[in-house]
Amino acid sequence: MTLHVDPEALRTFAAFATDTADAMNDWDVGEPYAVSQSALPGTEFAAVCARAFTATDQALGNVCSRLREIVDITDGAANDYVVAETDFVAALSAMDRHG
Repeated sequence: MTLHVDPEALRTFAAFATDTADAMNDWDVGEPYAVSQSALPGTEFAAVCARAFTATDQALGNVCSRLREIVDITDGAANDYVVAETDFVAALSAMDRHG
């Protein structure tokens, strides 16, 4: 089955996804954790905050990376007017799964 696409709609989506990934990349996710580290003196809360920051930062990076992979796939479909639907789905399914 051939995937019939509106190339301009895909380009618009790709631009939106790129803008979203760029904006998310600028988020300061560390500030709330840094402010919270001294909230419970005498506990391991500071270490928990540090681990939580690392996990949040990695998760946000993975989301941005995934958006950029989708943009690459979408751009390819927008510029290739005859794309097999199975090929498009396979490309989306084959994206790296971040751990």
